[in-house]
Amino acid sequence: MLPCQSACTLFHTGCHKTCPAWRVYQEDQRLEREKKKSYLQYHNHRCRQVTRQLLQMQARRLAW
Repeated sequence: MLPCQSACTLFHTGCHKTCPAWRVYQEDQRLEREKKKSYLQYHNHRCRQVTRQLLQMQARRLAW
């Protein structure tokens, strides 16, 4: 179901393919997904860095 289906007075089947409001909505969604992706990539990188640093600080037992 399209989000505009219940709120748009001009809705008819297939109208989302040419609707400028739908294109703006899709663009906003794309930008939001990009922001979330970059946020997660940044924090994933930071977590890996901290994990790597903590593992390097651990005392290691000598293998005889």
